[in-house]
Amino acid sequence: MGLPASPRDLATFGNSIDITRIRYKDFKDLLWYLIFIKHVNRDLLALIVIVAWCMWFYRNKTRLGNPRQPSREILHKACLILEEFQLAHFRKPHHRQAQDSSWVPSTYSYYKINADAAIFNNSVGIGIVVRDHEGSVTAAMSKHLQLPLGPLEAEAKAMEEAISFAWDIGVRDVIFETNCSTVSEALNGSTTPPVTIVNLIMDVHHRLQDFR
Repeated sequence: MGLPASPRDLATFGNSIDITRIRYKDFKDLLWYLIFIKHVNRDLLALIVIVAWCMWFYRNKTRLGNPRQPSREILHKACLILEEFQLAHFRKPHHRQAQDSSWVPSTYSYYKINADAAIFNNSVGIGIVVRDHEGSVTAAMSKHLQLPLGPLEAEAKAMEEAISFAWDIGVRDVIFETNCSTVSEALNGSTTPPVTIVNLIMDVHHRLQDFR
């Protein structure tokens, strides 16, 4: 039986790559064997690395009291991560028509907090503006973080900072707003958050319970 042509084929490929009878000093030796002896293709090799990471990740969660994940679920999660990475890095850019992004005031007695982020060299700039229902600015904050984040991670971090800022100034009746559709959809539960921001999204979800 040959090697699978795509990452998802590994789910049905089973144990055709017999590596159980060989002892490896470390994970690097295993990768060396797969690359130079088995000539594993790049997609499958990437999937194997991600599976190893998922095993480490879920082992740590199990130590913290979370239920143990079956191997099929770990493989499924690894496939999703790889496909997500490939879509983000290898898809062709597409252009959309400009949409009206004018600010819309909140309903009476509620505040609206807008959070945004900008990327610099190995750092992130975060801006937060708090407005009342009439559109008047009641508070604002800018913050510079020495974190090498990508654009998506920076937007998620900005939302986390906005929640902390709202709590510090005593605002509870609030609508949080971001111009990042991926973060917004993940927080609304309409999509599964990308793996790079899943922990931030989970933290934001938890902290939002303290607001009305």
